[in-house]
Amino acid sequence: KNNQEKLLENSNYNLHIYALYLLAQFREPLAYPLIAEFFSVPGEISLDVTGDLVTEYLSRILASVSGGNIDLIKQLIENQQVNEYVRSAAIDSLLILVAKGIIAREQVIEYFQELFSTRLEKEPSYIWSKLVRNSSQLCPIELKSHIEQLFTEDFIETFVIEETDVDDYLELGIEGALARLREDSHNSLIENAIEELEYLDSFESEIENQLNDIVTNIKDFNSQNQSNYISTNVEDFNRSFNKSKGQSNKKKKMQKESRRKNRTKKK
Repeated sequence: KNNQEKLLENSNYNLHIYALYLLAQFREPLAYPLIAEFFSVPGEISLDVTGDLVTEYLSRILASVSGGNIDLIKQLIENQQVNEYVRSAAIDSLLILVAKGIIAREQVIEYFQELFSTRLEKEPSYIWSKLVRNSSQLCPIELKSHIEQLFTEDFIETFVIEETDVDDYLELGIEGALARLREDSHNSLIENAIEELEYLDSFESEIENQLNDIVTNIKDFNSQNQSNYISTNVEDFNRSFNKSKGQSNKKKKMQKESRRKNRTKKK
């Protein structure tokens, strides 16, 4: 968090990436404010030091460590100095929390109402398009007039969502839209850091040793304190690593290329 400039100087350093995924898997609430601060830095430095993580995984990481407390997520969304892709990921994290039943649809709809009305800067930006897209996925009956106005004012980028898409979600009804939201695999928490990290080229045998050390330390900590303070099943953790490290380099390359294309489209 305090040394992002140094991270730029060493493109091969990835331990902060591993930490993000592991803390998300552990559902560690103490990481929540640190992660929010890390990605609150103005400009693109947080993207530069984390690669495609922002556009592909940050929403799930935020949802995983938030514990249902969306105050810091709101701060990211409303901070005009924060990179627009970070802000968009924060908006996405709210849908994940709804999909997982951690917060209610009504809570998010009420907050989106505030964003439409007063809390976002009223000028064309990618944020408005993401807000309309995410609102639509909740069946935006209460927000329909705001959405129509934004389309009328040409605030919405149609490659993100079109008016016909909004109509489709409205036709689904609230329960239908929520069912579709839950079925989307992207709307999930981080459950297995090893499987999530396999796309990194540097995720090789040396990382296996580092993660095994982490697991050993967790066991020792819990044993010494006669507790399960860090709630992870370390046996499953080890098994998942052994399974994931066998994935082919071809698959990694295809995943990486796909993410690069997706990010290019968003820009």
